[in-house]
Amino acid sequence: MGIRPIDLVPPPDDAPPAVTLTRADELTVRFTGDREGTGPITLGQANMLGWIAKEKPYGRFAAGPLELPPGASMADVTAAVAALLTRHEALRTLFPGDGRTQRVLRCGELTVEVFTADADAEPQVLVNELIRILRADEFDLTVQLPIRVAVTAVDGVPTAAAVVYSHVVVDLPSMVMLGRQFTELAADPTRRQVGRQGDQPLDQAAAERSERGRRRAEEALRYWERTLTTIPQNLYAVPPAPQGPGGSSSSWLWSRAAALALPHIAARTGASTSMAVLAAVCAVLRQRTGHRLIVMPTLCSNRYERRLHDYVGPLATDSLVSVEVGCAGFDELVGRAGTAVLRANRYPAGRPEDMTRLTDRISDERGIHIARLCTFNDSSAAMGPEKRPPGPADPTEADAAEAHRAMHETTVVSRPWGEIRTLLAFRLLDKQGQLILGLLTADRHRITDVDSELLLRGVERLLVEAAAGDVPLDRLDEVTGVTPLSRDADWRLVDSSWIQLSQTQRLLDDALPTAGVRVFAVPDDQGRTELVAYLADGTPVTPRQAHLACLERLPGRDTAMAPRRYVICARAPEDPTDLSAWQRMEVLHVGDGRQGTPQ
Repeated sequence: MGIRPIDLVPPPDDAPPAVTLTRADELTVRFTGDREGTGPITLGQANMLGWIAKEKPYGRFAAGPLELPPGASMADVTAAVAALLTRHEALRTLFPGDGRTQRVLRCGELTVEVFTADADAEPQVLVNELIRILRADEFDLTVQLPIRVAVTAVDGVPTAAAVVYSHVVVDLPSMVMLGRQFTELAADPTRRQVGRQGDQPLDQAAAERSERGRRRAEEALRYWERTLTTIPQNLYAVPPAPQGPGGSSSSWLWSRAAALALPHIAARTGASTSMAVLAAVCAVLRQRTGHRLIVMPTLCSNRYERRLHDYVGPLATDSLVSVEVGCAGFDELVGRAGTAVLRANRYPAGRPEDMTRLTDRISDERGIHIARLCTFNDSSAAMGPEKRPPGPADPTEADAAEAHRAMHETTVVSRPWGEIRTLLAFRLLDKQGQLILGLLTADRHRITDVDSELLLRGVERLLVEAAAGDVPLDRLDEVTGVTPLSRDADWRLVDSSWIQLSQTQRLLDDALPTAGVRVFAVPDDQGRTELVAYLADGTPVTPRQAHLACLERLPGRDTAMAPRRYVICARAPEDPTDLSAWQRMEVLHVGDGRQGTPQ
């Protein structure tokens, strides 16, 4: 049928249907599994429940086609769905409102909706419209199964089918696997007599709470602690927009040229094509931001254990990928990206409550607000297994020339996006035939469509140049066309973060409305820049109280930072902008304001 496995970009809310479907029937699918049970939720389920509750993202639904085998009848469709529900406990799981428990049903019913449509309608168009209908209502997971299925038919013969899952029970690898199993089950009745196979979410929850699971969680927390103590507060620090939030937006690179280049980079380096894309993104961000260490959260599916290869359930959670870009050539950077991903995937984010305690403690110590401001997510696996190009594996001049010639076909399309919180989110959707790479932003005033296109085309140019051979990274400006962000004297590099003194001063003015307060950037004992706040004693404030007031008002001000030291003076000097005048004032209290530090 040639249907894409996932819907790439959400349609506008007011987009008219591409085809008209008429509801014709409802089919009841009955299922009976081999066990029921109630137990704690898994880490993946907890992360998804929290994410959906906080953000209501477009991705709260996992939607895709169900590929119909030749000659499949409506009975084949319903029998295949019943077998999936029987085989996979995730699809018959409810979630009581306590946020801590999952309840697996042993038996029940699912309604499959049937629609009529024009006989000449394209299957992809039919699937897209079925998905739009299935997504129209939220899942109530306390009482509703986390799966919906719909089919179109002509004269009782199915022509297209689609499924929508709650992301609480299915991630993208699970969805791809379920789609493959559906087609096999619909094609072959002998496969449908199945019992429980492999680990299920109840088993995963028990594994996570085992001694081995707790030990791995502790190792992951240590990895996150080491990484979070050195990363920038905001990798892509740009001034706040003077007109306020500009709304979310997205830009999408469609590049056949980059798709042609990727297999040759992979053949030369021995890394995957995804690692080549990630390395190119890191190189472009290095060129744009000036940071040599590029650290970004990315989703990890955590399917390295054999028992989880065929697991249906959300294993994806944040991993924290840290790539050192200070190397000579792009090939070495591709290898570093691969190593960084493997290392990060061993240590995924832990339970939300543990991560909150960790980030709160590090935020307090560093005087920053830790948030997911710049991310990279690879969803390209949902497009199917990677294909190698025909012919020799090693790149040739002709290969490189073909990729260069194809660059004139490249398009970058910008369009609105649903509400997100991430300032800069790279999303890799496809690498075969076309490289489809998206850049989403929560504020198009801070990161304009022009900025997004600059970064996306920089990634493409680097990949195409690397098709013929290694690219020295000291040529990034020439190869990518990406220019560094402009920073005037208001900017300071403090504790690996680019911050603005003016925004930090505004933070202090809002947090500490005393008779006088001023922040200065001064060298510490080792010559590194630190921020020191001087306050006049207008209110009963201690360094700890001052620090907590700054941290409380810091979220959303990612170009500001809480000071490293607080000096509380008896009064403010006549000129509060004069550091030497403050230093002549009588000091009442001095301290860093950090938790556990004597004040």
